[in-house]
Amino acid sequence: MAYTIDHFMWGYQSHFRINQECACKSIFQLLDERFAPQVFLVGILVEQQENLYPACVDPEQDFWAVSSDFDKALQVADGIRNEYKERALMHSHPLAQKWHDGALVRRSIRDAIEQIIENHPARPSDLIYFVSDPTRVEGYMVSVVLGLQKIILEEHPSLSSSSVPVHEYLDMPVPISLMEATIKSYLGKASGELRLPDPGCGTSEMNPDEILRDGASRMMIGLAYRVDQGSIEGWHGLLGSCTNIARTYYEGIEGSGTIVLAREDHPSLKKAILFQNPPMLSATRAARKLLQLATHELALHTNSENLFGLVEIGKYGPAAEDLFTIGFLGHHHWEVRHNSKILMRVRYGQPSLPKPPYDEKKLEKDLPRIFAGMTGRQVERIIGLIHQAEREPHGTMLIISSAAKKEAERLSTEGTCIASKTLTPELLSSLTPIDGAVLLNPKGTCYAIGVILDGMASELGNAARGARYNSAIRYVCSSKSPTFAVVVSEDGGVDFFPDLRPQIKRSEIDEAIERLQHFMTASPVSRRRYNETMGWLGQHRFYFLPDDCEAINQLMESIDKKIEEENPSAIRIVRSGFSATDGFDPDFYYEYEERSNNAIDTDEE
Repeated sequence: MAYTIDHFMWGYQSHFRINQECACKSIFQLLDERFAPQVFLVGILVEQQENLYPACVDPEQDFWAVSSDFDKALQVADGIRNEYKERALMHSHPLAQKWHDGALVRRSIRDAIEQIIENHPARPSDLIYFVSDPTRVEGYMVSVVLGLQKIILEEHPSLSSSSVPVHEYLDMPVPISLMEATIKSYLGKASGELRLPDPGCGTSEMNPDEILRDGASRMMIGLAYRVDQGSIEGWHGLLGSCTNIARTYYEGIEGSGTIVLAREDHPSLKKAILFQNPPMLSATRAARKLLQLATHELALHTNSENLFGLVEIGKYGPAAEDLFTIGFLGHHHWEVRHNSKILMRVRYGQPSLPKPPYDEKKLEKDLPRIFAGMTGRQVERIIGLIHQAEREPHGTMLIISSAAKKEAERLSTEGTCIASKTLTPELLSSLTPIDGAVLLNPKGTCYAIGVILDGMASELGNAARGARYNSAIRYVCSSKSPTFAVVVSEDGGVDFFPDLRPQIKRSEIDEAIERLQHFMTASPVSRRRYNETMGWLGQHRFYFLPDDCEAINQLMESIDKKIEEENPSAIRIVRSGFSATDGFDPDFYYEYEERSNNAIDTDEE
């Protein structure tokens, strides 16, 4: 039985969608590795032909939205377009007017698709959807729809206002975050690929790093536009100017200091020194030289184009979102902030987001798993110390060991032993300025500070991370007693080792295997739902017992054979078999309703 598309737009539409989903995974996992993007296509018929549907959705089977949901998209778009204030704009040149009208039509179709998705009763509540401007493919205006996990998006920093008024008939859209700017960059690139002949007949040529850098450029342009609509040259060069300054030495010294991005007459700035002939920010050597003057008290002032002088920042109302600080933190390292909130970091030209806050609920569950019998009060005390540690500006490391007293004695020549003391957050703050780790037990009792850790090299080490992170891994992996490391980086972010896999309900595994058994009796097999099930199993293969692996492998082989018989011409997905993880302990990784909570019996208080 040949595979056919009922709601047909062009021959490679499914190939194009699958390529885009793969590209999105590579792009957005650069910003947060937890993303699992969903991509689908919506086509709206604008060229009336016989036997063509008014709307088409790909995938057309086993998906929460169906083609008929969008049948009235053009009528919805007409109503939306009538509300645009830009409709009142008139251009003197006929060609410019034609472009303007066409842009409003495309925008209204995009907004209509967004509205239909937003109001759809079956829309997944855990995803936020973004729609590209439609592109003409055959007789359809086709939009790429990207869905990203809402909970992850909301964890990352963003501004509030998404547009800047230009005049009474026009608002300029501006990104609210690096995430949104990267989404717009991707959707623009995807629209461009739809313009190619037979889109989808080859692989996507998107470069994830380029998409991310373009997103960073879009965000910086948006920040500059919020600040000063007149500094056109500065808008487009701001990202490059900051990167060039960060990589330039001055008399052998790395760049360090602050630049304030605000309009020339911003009321929150107190002018200390004014330059009579303001140099350009894009003049890298001159700008880098002046950065030497930007101390903690004073900052360079720019509107993205000119450097006006040195200023102090006074009282600022953050709701205005028109004043930003750019901090230079060393060679090839800078970040942009709004009201002390980091919007973006750049290292060696690669943009990134600050690491989101750790999951405290997960930590509350993980600590008693590592240290059996740890009480709720002890967990609360350790988390309080971690909160204090992450506020330390120079970074630090906590080592929590059930054998902390003995380890302090063993490492006494590599640190400073102290009389046992139960730590408070205030006391911890006084102990972290020196190098080395703070060594304590699960009760929060400290035995040594400034400890230099030992341990054998581990394959879990990461050459891209610093010495503090890798020494923690070596020590924990070499320890014969339950041990937990908290590593606070100088540039922000907290890492835990071990970072335990979450517990899972045994019933979830049983239900997934039951779904596979159902596919054995289904005719035909829903390939999309089968692939979703196999995807879930692939993500959770760590948790399977030997009997689970044997059952999954047998069912997978039988179902794959059945699919091939049903559709010999279909693309076949070759999957690796499942095998049990060595040393897997179901009592540790399967979720139970209650666990022992006896008082811990390790070191003395």
